[in-house]
Amino acid sequence: MKGVPTRLVPDLLRSLLRRVTLFLCLAGCPAVVSGQGLTLLGIPLDTVLRTTPPKVDRNYIVTYYRRLHLFAVSDRQDYSLRVAGSRQPLIYKPNLAWTLGAGIDYNWLGTEFTLKLPFLGYNVARKGRTKPFGLTLNITNRKLWFSTQYQYYKGFYLKNPEVVDPNWFDQHRAYPYRGDIRSQTVLGNIMYMLNPLQLSVPAGMLQRERQRKNAGSWVVGGFLTYQTIRADSSWVPTIGQADFAPDAQLLRYKSLALGLNAGYMQTLVFGNYFFTSFSLRPGLGVMLERSQRVDGELSTQFRLGWQGVGTLTAGYSTDIYYGGLYYSTTFNSRALAGSIVNTSVEYVRLVVGKRLRYQPKGIVKRLPGM
Repeated sequence: MKGVPTRLVPDLLRSLLRRVTLFLCLAGCPAVVSGQGLTLLGIPLDTVLRTTPPKVDRNYIVTYYRRLHLFAVSDRQDYSLRVAGSRQPLIYKPNLAWTLGAGIDYNWLGTEFTLKLPFLGYNVARKGRTKPFGLTLNITNRKLWFSTQYQYYKGFYLKNPEVVDPNWFDQHRAYPYRGDIRSQTVLGNIMYMLNPLQLSVPAGMLQRERQRKNAGSWVVGGFLTYQTIRADSSWVPTIGQADFAPDAQLLRYKSLALGLNAGYMQTLVFGNYFFTSFSLRPGLGVMLERSQRVDGELSTQFRLGWQGVGTLTAGYSTDIYYGGLYYSTTFNSRALAGSIVNTSVEYVRLVVGKRLRYQPKGIVKRLPGM
């Protein structure tokens, strides 16, 4: 692995093998018992799944990888599609709900179960129905983080119909709904942290670590983003097309962006157990954009672009209790100038949990890696 320090390779491979093995188990691949214990495709599961507490500066970070974590969680993801106009952009959004549920985390085993909340802004009668689908894969080491996400939405509502019809809500109760708009995004990130021994990223994400003292770190990395958005008719409603350039009368749009980013992460601790964490990672890159207008004209442009990620956490963490609010926003690939289409993603997560001393017993103790 060129460009990756040698000492990182075993941990990264173990992390990757753990995720592949779990996927194969869930997919129904047969496991067998050999002289090395339970194996899958010849791989000793006990070796692959065993979690080793990370090497950190104990004056700054406390780890709880051998504690059982029980937590309640509520979260929501939001997505915005903006189409530039002469005065204001059109803003399309999927109708997404807050979720509420519970989770468990111990060693390598962790899961959550959540249900949609039929309130807090989620209203199918007013905003229509969205079909979402997403997958996320994270492969992490103390210094190096890989993150890949796929997100699909079908069905959007126009959040600001007054841009094209100032009197819309005088005559309608529901938002304009476009069930034909489909959006797909594939986002890949790599991040290298320069101070991993003193700054805990898991602590800032309300996971299995706690930050004892103030710490910060510069981070460098890169991104690769692919987007495709399409509809059966113009994204701009007929009544408002006079306020939008011909280039905004789109049927299809695709973009591919590749670039580098850099930024800073910081955690501040107050009164031993209260903390706030924040990060900002702007990036520059090159973009390839392809679009098709309603009149059939095709356009391909190659230009400079930018992308940015910001996070903020406010929380409370002790040896027993932890919780807080995590927020992140991602501005997906955008041209430096003259961009017709902009997209962004926001995510909010509220966690309240308890850490318990626990020794595996019975069937849990028999699981590989426990």
